Amino acid sequence: MALRGALTLQRAVAAGRLNRAEESYAYLRHARELADRIGEGRNDHNTEFGPTNVSLHEVSVAVDLGDAGLALRAAQAIDISGLSPERQARFGIDLAKAHAQRRQVDDAVSTLEKVLHAAPELFHTKPTVKQLVTDLQAMSPQPPEQLQALARELGLPEE
Repeated sequence: MALRGALTLQRAVAAGRLNRAEESYAYLRHARELADRIGEGRNDHNTEFGPTNVSLHEVSVAVDLGDAGLALRAAQAIDISGLSPERQARFGIDLAKAHAQRRQVDDAVSTLEKVLHAAPELFHTKPTVKQLVTDLQAMSPQPPEQLQALARELGLPEE
């Protein structure tokens, strides 16, 4: 069941990246049903499949589909304290993207600072982080110092 759930999540992500929202959300609902049957997250066959993993994917898919409101609402219900630093950072990147989609620059910057602290190697190597910082700079008439510090951290020009 965990393998089926993990594969269903991958289908949700793929459908989201193809902008097939209804299909993607249907896969997420099915994955949620499977996760609820399994109960708390387990690691059967290294899937880390369970309710928390489904919630993380809900946020990611909503961001991919440009549904920042749904992503931010879903994120509020997730307790990331038990996740690895890398998974916390990946979640943080998705959350920062959602804030950026809503033009909530300060919230996006604050979230990226947490990503930098949790997993500096991921922060420095993910192209999406550099693009996100660049986008935040572009949408800020006077970028806050915290954003400029993130840009310097990434070796980007300051705006």
